[in-house]
Amino acid sequence: MTDEYGEYHIRLVNLPVSIGGFCYHDDDGSFVIVLNARLTHEANASSYLHELTHITRGDPDDPAFREYA
Repeated sequence: MTDEYGEYHIRLVNLPVSIGGFCYHDDDGSFVIVLNARLTHEANASSYLHELTHITRGDPDDPAFREYA
């Protein structure tokens, strides 16, 4: 997908159920949103919006950003 924030990809991965998802800036310049394949569609929709917020704020490019330490 591509929007005003650039290109991004969505991946479904089996993660521990305590992790809803995460995002990062890939080497090719795109963003990757990883969602937990073990969670419900509704939980993944919420995580997706949460990760999009990180992208729009520029968090993946901020080396000081840590949501969980």
